[in-house]
Amino acid sequence: MKNLLLLGDSIRVGYCNFVKEMLADEVNVFFPPENCRFAQYTLRELERWTAELPPIDVVHWNNGLWDSAHLSISGIADDGEAAGVTVKPAHIIADYRYDEEPLTPPDMYKYMLKRIIIRLKQLCPEAEIVFGTTTPVIEEEATNIYRSNAEVDLYNDIAREVMKDYNIRVNELGEYAKTLGKEYRRDWVHYNDKGCKMLAGEIVNYLKNEKLI
Repeated sequence: MKNLLLLGDSIRVGYCNFVKEMLADEVNVFFPPENCRFAQYTLRELERWTAELPPIDVVHWNNGLWDSAHLSISGIADDGEAAGVTVKPAHIIADYRYDEEPLTPPDMYKYMLKRIIIRLKQLCPEAEIVFGTTTPVIEEEATNIYRSNAEVDLYNDIAREVMKDYNIRVNELGEYAKTLGKEYRRDWVHYNDKGCKMLAGEIVNYLKNEKLI
């Protein structure tokens, strides 16, 4: 049986067990027990997450949701990260202000994706790598962290460019997730079990259609 490694943020945490169930008796599915968070965190922890795994045949990986996030400083307007500049999107009703810069600025995101690819190729030299694009949010319901779908789209474009440079497949999971209504949502970012099963099914179908598993 082939060995599949799933890497990603809390969206991956939501769907990984469903992927494992769907592929039971067909593929060995592995994933870190924790949230892979942002790109730099993923890079730092990859060796630990892969240290005791058998040789991996396929990696399905994502970073972007954390990277495109703007951290909140609540009602304090002059204590932001970096230059201290904060923003308050007009459609956010709650009393939140956010750092003007995302957690991982676009240029750094591009750089970190390249670093992760190189690291994955070192740690999983036989693996086919697939990048899953970042899923959308219901941005007007943002609370202690802000994300905009315009920036999610921007970060997905950056990822597509990087993956093209390295001849890495892209699973348009984010585009698929745009078809899922609020009945599939647990909150403004995450999916309920029904939604997670849909995402898992899309991943399984993609990997099978690409003849990777």
